[in-house]
Amino acid sequence: MKCPNCQTQSDGRYCPSCGGPLKGATCRVCGAPHVAGATFCTQCGESVLPRKTSSLPWIIAGASLVALIVVLILPALRESPAGISMGGGAAPMAGATGGGLAPLTGTPREQADRLFNRVMQERENGNLEQAAFFLPMAVQAYQQAGPLDADGLYHLSILQAASSDLDGALSTAKLILDTTPDHLLGLAAAAEAASQLGDDAAARGYWQRYIQVYDAEKQKPIQEYLDHARILPDYLETARALAGG
Repeated sequence: MKCPNCQTQSDGRYCPSCGGPLKGATCRVCGAPHVAGATFCTQCGESVLPRKTSSLPWIIAGASLVALIVVLILPALRESPAGISMGGGAAPMAGATGGGLAPLTGTPREQADRLFNRVMQERENGNLEQAAFFLPMAVQAYQQAGPLDADGLYHLSILQAASSDLDGALSTAKLILDTTPDHLLGLAAAAEAASQLGDDAAARGYWQRYIQVYDAEKQKPIQEYLDHARILPDYLETARALAGG
């Protein structure tokens, strides 16, 4: 079969070019069958990529994060409630039945959206440890799912800001504005990142622009505006409070 990630033809269980799982590959930790092309095990969250050491590192954005012991992770995941994303964003975790992360089937982008939902859900519920566990996986998933549309870039910017990568969050938000200067989600993400970086003047400029274009932009049939319909008025209130108008 062809590898879903790099299109290399292979008859084995793992792609010889990128190391991604193919038909018949199973998780080295829990033994569950891998979804072809997946980045993480759909059952326990273990990285699918082959180990380079015996210490079970997470290969995330070029840095190694110490993996949590599986016997401690699984009970926590089973106890966590399933939910939907902030502001009615990406699709809910399909197949969730009240505990743990639903199997990460589908395209790389769909997997990334489910992880975004999980991070936002845990943060909103005050489960910061669980949010921190899923956060680096979500960031990596979006970085590997590219090229991203405006909605995907907005999600990535929010995740980068949550992981304290404020420069990355601002740069990602600017990618939206480079092609769509009046995009409400791009303006809001850029304003929040600039504010957290201490650049109040830049943040005020983004918020002022948000106020100026809000009425016209809100009427446009843009899917991400519909998906995040609840958060757009909240951003408007923030803009008026910080920039006037």
